[in-house]
Amino acid sequence: MNELARGLGRAGWMAVLVLIGCSGDDPGATTDSGTSTGTSTSTSTGETTDAPTTGEPGTTTTTTTGEPVTTTTNPTTTGEPGTTTTTSTTTTGVDSTSTTTGRPTACGDGILDPGELCDGDQIGGESCESQGFDGGELGCLDSCEFDTQNCSACGDGKVDAGEGCDDGNVDAGDGCDAECQVEACDPDGLYTVEGAPIAYTCCNGLVSVNITAFTFSGDGATIVSSPSNPIGMTGDATMCPDGDFANEGSIAGGCTETYALEGDFVDKDTWSGTYRLTFTGNQCSCFNGMLGAPCVNQMFPVTAKR
Repeated sequence: MNELARGLGRAGWMAVLVLIGCSGDDPGATTDSGTSTGTSTSTSTGETTDAPTTGEPGTTTTTTTGEPVTTTTNPTTTGEPGTTTTTSTTTTGVDSTSTTTGRPTACGDGILDPGELCDGDQIGGESCESQGFDGGELGCLDSCEFDTQNCSACGDGKVDAGEGCDDGNVDAGDGCDAECQVEACDPDGLYTVEGAPIAYTCCNGLVSVNITAFTFSGDGATIVSSPSNPIGMTGDATMCPDGDFANEGSIAGGCTETYALEGDFVDKDTWSGTYRLTFTGNQCSCFNGMLGAPCVNQMFPVTAKR
């Protein structure tokens, strides 16, 4: 009896176990495999709808539209102890176009922008010289282009700012040098008077002038006459291109004698001018003619050639 009871007891427990094992799959069942998986996806854009259940254990999806989208995947833990895999969270926006532009450029704003040669007084370090001119001041037009009207070009025949002359070439020795500055002529030498000599006497020969030539020296700063030379005449150096000169010398006394020669060059070897004799003082009358003809002022036109 005892054996029979023990047999029936075992059979009863086995039947209970079989019934429990066949009762159906439980979605929340946990097995001894050691692996647990939970995945959740959430998309948010402003409007929210109820989250549908897909039927897969532990998986839920929520979708919204309108605002920027954020997607999050929850960490997943595998059965390996201490191992966790975490996915990233991504946010995407709705379709849009964004344009960023810099400060608008404008000619005349005083700022040197790309595409402008200059703007106002901003010329980018350029100069008349860098533009191929000899000098002057570079400007800027309203169109933001260089203004070269105040730049100088030696040899163009126009006397520009910074030029003392411009004879249409850059040759030296013609009165205007290669830098368009007035150069001293080379008048030095002996010039023979054309025509009759310059001759004058007074006071019975106390004053006697007889000139057939003039000698220039020191770039014309000194002029002496010959064969008679009452006094050397001095003045500034003769300058080209005009080649003007005005020299003077005096002998002081009871009748002061002043000798002056002035004129200008016709060409590099010929000049024309005036020779003047001036007498001042109470003795210029030669004692009222007792010593001959009084000395009176004289003027002689003269042309001389080297």
